[in-house]
Amino acid sequence: MAKNLTGDLAVVSANRLVDGVVVFLDAAGQWTDRLARAAVARDAEAGERLLGQARDNGFGVIDPFLVAVTEEADGTIEPVSLREKIRASGLTFDAIAAEAVRYA
Repeated sequence: MAKNLTGDLAVVSANRLVDGVVVFLDAAGQWTDRLARAAVARDAEAGERLLGQARDNGFGVIDPFLVAVTEEADGTIEPVSLREKIRASGLTFDAIAAEAVRYA
């Protein structure tokens, strides 16, 4: 059972300017394309701090924002909204890229 079904937990997400890939801010202040490595804010104040850090270190990404997540007992995090689940999975980006290659 998820520890957080209401979205009290959050991670910071953005898109990388170079290739449009969805990225997440990690605990070291670096951008990663792995949701599992994202720094998790456990309250609103921590979320605002992470978002401020992301904006200060936002070179190479566009428009960082907070994404509500849940955390399972094993530590696995997953976005709350369907939109963010799709962004985190990369499915639409991969599908578009595959179509572009197919018709190139």
